[in-house]
Amino acid sequence: MTKIRSLTGLLLAAIAVLVIGCSAPAAKVTTYTPEQIGVISTYTNGVVALRDRMPELETYIDQKNWGDVQYFIHGPLGELRARMDRLARQLLPETQDEAKLLAKDLYKHLVKIDEAADSRDTQLASNQYYEALKDFDAYLTLVPDNAL
Repeated sequence: MTKIRSLTGLLLAAIAVLVIGCSAPAAKVTTYTPEQIGVISTYTNGVVALRDRMPELETYIDQKNWGDVQYFIHGPLGELRARMDRLARQLLPETQDEAKLLAKDLYKHLVKIDEAADSRDTQLASNQYYEALKDFDAYLTLVPDNAL
């Protein structure tokens, strides 16, 4: 009888370990606090303001006004990468890496537009402009809706 009790106790302990060990932890839902939304909104305003000015760059490219293209990239858009990096650091941890990558890609497109302006290559500048817009818009989708 004591052997059966020992075996039963051991079997129950093994089952308990198996059930607890195989269970997945509850998914942790992360969300923004109202304070975080306020900070994100502050950073977002500056980034969105620059996104709203992007059509100016397209106009300069279409008009082959290379001096204005370069001025615009180094002038008004000169702060863009820093602003995007600051905003990315405020996003949820699982979103930060993607946001930083998109900001980096956008910056690369702006560099290529600048190089295209040097060589007066309208086609390259236009292609890079549209790629930059795609990255810019993808970046903004990572920002919480209530912070836009």
